[in-house]
Amino acid sequence: MPFAEAVARRLNKKICMHCGATNAPKAERCRKCRTQNLRVKAKEPRGT
Repeated sequence: MPFAEAVARRLNKKICMHCGATNAPKAERCRKCRTQNLRVKAKEPRGT
């Protein structure tokens, strides 16, 4: 099991739905393309 700090650093981000850039958790706009279409990074693995 990884350290809690490492997990938080890796997963506590927002992802831009337009360009795919990673952004700060407090971001309102994408740092790259300036859109407001951000989502929180998935914390659970995808698929089965």
